[in-house]
Amino acid sequence: MEFPDLALGEVTETEEESLNHYADRFELAEKQVEEVKNKIASNTNKGSFLVKVDRLIDSLHTFDALGDFESLYTTLYALQTELTEYVKANREKNLEIKTALLEQLKEVAESHDWKVSSAKVKEIQGKWLKTGAVDQEKREEVEGTFKALIDKFYERRSSFYADLEKMDEEKEAAFEEFLLKAEVLKSLKEIAALRKSIGAFKEEWQALGKIKPSKHNEFWQRFQAIIKSSLDEAKKLEKAKNKLSPKDNLKLKEEIIAELERANTSLVPKIDLNLIKRKWKSIGGVDKTVTQRLSDQYLRLTGMISEKRFLNTLVEKKANKGLSESDINKLRIRLLRGLLDRDNNELRTFEENLGKFNMARGLDNLLDRKLAQQKLKVEIKKDILTELKKLS
Repeated sequence: MEFPDLALGEVTETEEESLNHYADRFELAEKQVEEVKNKIASNTNKGSFLVKVDRLIDSLHTFDALGDFESLYTTLYALQTELTEYVKANREKNLEIKTALLEQLKEVAESHDWKVSSAKVKEIQGKWLKTGAVDQEKREEVEGTFKALIDKFYERRSSFYADLEKMDEEKEAAFEEFLLKAEVLKSLKEIAALRKSIGAFKEEWQALGKIKPSKHNEFWQRFQAIIKSSLDEAKKLEKAKNKLSPKDNLKLKEEIIAELERANTSLVPKIDLNLIKRKWKSIGGVDKTVTQRLSDQYLRLTGMISEKRFLNTLVEKKANKGLSESDINKLRIRLLRGLLDRDNNELRTFEENLGKFNMARGLDNLLDRKLAQQKLKVEIKKDILTELKKLS
């Protein structure tokens, strides 16, 4: 090795202990070399480790330890050679890529189709930024050529747009893109969801800005045609649904009830309640003799499932890692009791204040519904608590 022998520091231990101490120190040096070797082997960006290897080579001779430093240097020099060749090969490859990109850019930069060429230039710029550096000898030339072509392109484009009084083409393209997006309305078959999406699209329309009145009116008529077509189809489907007999509707609702009951058997129900609610709402009327029973079952089951899922969210936030199922169930019970106490308090307060309301026409029905909802919340939590106690 080209480095002189290093004088080790004085130690107060026995000779054997001193040798062991410096042997242990050498193991640390070995570990550093092995770590960087393994990282190089497992990493795709190998070139980033060249500086690390160079620093190890420069600093290893200052490490006060006893051991086979020659083998470490052999390993490090081999890695240095490997990485140097790797970086060189990469930079040659980067030069090939950037040379090809320059050829593309030279052609695109002369284009007068500003929309297409602007997108292509941005694409080339993105590829250029993702491509690594080239060799130092070529770097200034390659980067300078690229910058000159880019600057020339954007100067020409700026001059072009500066000469235009308006930029209606780009604005009209935004309207065209909007109408393409609005076509999705035709795929919405549920009337409520469709109307909601139409409202969102109308808000987006307002943000598109101003263009020539004649073009604006043309785009507006096309937008209205999409809306009308979508609504007509959705109404047709809605009408077809309404033609179902009360018996057919009863069967559909009972199927939903059964689906909810199956989901409710779990402490963490796996069901899309939003989808269920949309299905329920879309079903027509049933015989009056079963309407209340179905409604009560539906409200109780959806309420139970919502409460269970909310309770599980609280448990996930509060539970420590590694808790047993028994401890998790105890946590559920404790959290549910807190929620039940809160609902009971709200129910008592509501009942106490009920007599203070001025019962104007219609208000009594509203308050009765509110009271029934509050009672149902309490009943649901009591039912879940009973279910949890059976598991503990």
